[in-house]
Amino acid sequence: MFPVLLEKTTYLDDFPINIRIAKVTEYPIHYHLDVDFIYVLKGEIHLKNVCHHYLLKEGDVFTNSGHEIHGLTATDEENVVAIIQVSNRFFTQYFPSLMKACFMTYINNQNRIKMDILQKMLLHILLDYSKRSFNYKSNCIDQMIEVIKYLNEHYNLFAFEDQVVVNFRNDNPVIVERISRIINYVYANHANKITLEDLAEREHLSTYYISHLIRDYIGINFQEFLCFARVEMSEILLLETDRKISAIARDVGFSTTAYYDKFFSKWFGHTPLEHRHLYMPHILSDEKPARYELLSDNQAVSLIRRCLSAVSDQEKSASVINHLHHNVDVNPQMPPVMKIHPVLEVVITPEDYHIMGERLFDLLHDLNASRVILALRQADSKKATALIEDRLSSIGYEVSAVCDNGLCCGSSAGYDAIAAAIQIFRTFFTAKENTLHCRLRDQGEPSRILKGTPSCITSGLVPKPSFYAYRLLQNIKGELLCWGKYYYVIKNGLSEKDSYTLVVINYNDAIQHLSLRNASVYEANDIINSFKDELHVDFRISVASGQYVIAEYALSNANSIFAHMSQLGFPESFPLPEAWFHMLNTEPQAQVSVENVDDELNISSAIKGAGIHIIVVEKVGGLSFIPTSA
Repeated sequence: MFPVLLEKTTYLDDFPINIRIAKVTEYPIHYHLDVDFIYVLKGEIHLKNVCHHYLLKEGDVFTNSGHEIHGLTATDEENVVAIIQVSNRFFTQYFPSLMKACFMTYINNQNRIKMDILQKMLLHILLDYSKRSFNYKSNCIDQMIEVIKYLNEHYNLFAFEDQVVVNFRNDNPVIVERISRIINYVYANHANKITLEDLAEREHLSTYYISHLIRDYIGINFQEFLCFARVEMSEILLLETDRKISAIARDVGFSTTAYYDKFFSKWFGHTPLEHRHLYMPHILSDEKPARYELLSDNQAVSLIRRCLSAVSDQEKSASVINHLHHNVDVNPQMPPVMKIHPVLEVVITPEDYHIMGERLFDLLHDLNASRVILALRQADSKKATALIEDRLSSIGYEVSAVCDNGLCCGSSAGYDAIAAAIQIFRTFFTAKENTLHCRLRDQGEPSRILKGTPSCITSGLVPKPSFYAYRLLQNIKGELLCWGKYYYVIKNGLSEKDSYTLVVINYNDAIQHLSLRNASVYEANDIINSFKDELHVDFRISVASGQYVIAEYALSNANSIFAHMSQLGFPESFPLPEAWFHMLNTEPQAQVSVENVDDELNISSAIKGAGIHIIVVEKVGGLSFIPTSA
């Protein structure tokens, strides 16, 4: 029974990218149907790809478009290789012609400007994947879409240079399009009889002109290129079946076996039969598996960062984006900075009960309020007020009634945006005061969406970022072990097992102070959108070995009511019926995973632009501490 050359790639968890970063000893020959990147991050490695043999060195990126038999073998120099496979089935929804792509990124010259850009794009995907940053799967998919766009633009053709296949170097769009059509036609019809006259007729050119076009830009003449395509496509039949050489020659388009032998020997250096005997023992199989050692995520992140710093920066931007990075080593035995036990005091009005009815009590429960202040106006019904007080007391809240003159305070559009949530978190941790105080709802006409007042929900009952900030904070209870300007580490106090909450906040001074002054919606929008700094915080915590649940919550401006109204140009009222208004999603993004840990927990957080990232970690078997849905 002949071994199966086809390596089937399994894509896990609806993630259409398969990534391995490893020290490779040997990866026996195989082929697959999907696009495949081989990126040498360190050292060098031998690559067999069809009939060519390459010595890939550090920084080289080789792209295999599928159906090309290839294999890797280590040299005497230590290597680290990133193997990235992308699902053609998934990405053809964005690139319908992906199956016909002939990506070639190997270059034989010193002009590496375009390659530097491709390297950076791939390295960012590898970094996000290795760090398992929040929402890393969708980030990697979005970045891979950009990579394929870039490949289509700059690397979707090949040529021959001294009988070595290299990247096609020509920027003339007419030439590129014409050569692309020729290559695709030859490969699609290689088994048929194709003549130079056929191509000339298809391209509406003379045979003389198209002959010189192929020779000048592909690097070999038409007949040589046709025969190359035929012998390349024959290798799978040769190594995956026991069919006779004459039958394979006929199937790929050669008129005689002798003709097939001649051109196969020209490109492979030996006859088809010799090739079968030489490479059959080197096919990937259960008896001859791939031999490699995967890098740990920490090792991979460190190496990828070194590679990123070594790549020349070709990005041109009018604005400077800062990249901040912090490494935080957490000693669980360190004395705590302070106890964390938030107590939330919520201000409501009789108007809130009139508008919301029973939903008022649901929201107070969601916020985990401890005390309720009933702010009264002179015109409020004493009977209705007494009923509300009695209901709140019967539920178990501490209730007090005050005059509502404290509700008439300054306004700022920052209260409706992520700036308010950032201010809430920063104030709580820096003030070292466990009591939180918030107003539940904007007062006034519900049809006016943004009022810029310091409340948790709009008058139309849509939660603002501040609502989720208070809700998330209320779930944090324990001891603050360490903190910095952008992060806080809390050892959870309600669990008998290793349990931590990590808080990361990305902001600048303009955003932090936005809620403290009378800023318009346009000014607030500009300040928030112009802040594009990237914050990366890597936490390392010594823990007991075992399985850990990791729950992550990301609060940003992206899906806030402020951002939704910004997309509409900040109208006074929502332009669609009320039912659609209440279906707007303003909740934080969330994801949960389970990881096996030896003795050290490594957690990475990455935030682009203004936002808050909360990570809850708990050993399986401990007292549950995952917050209720935020």
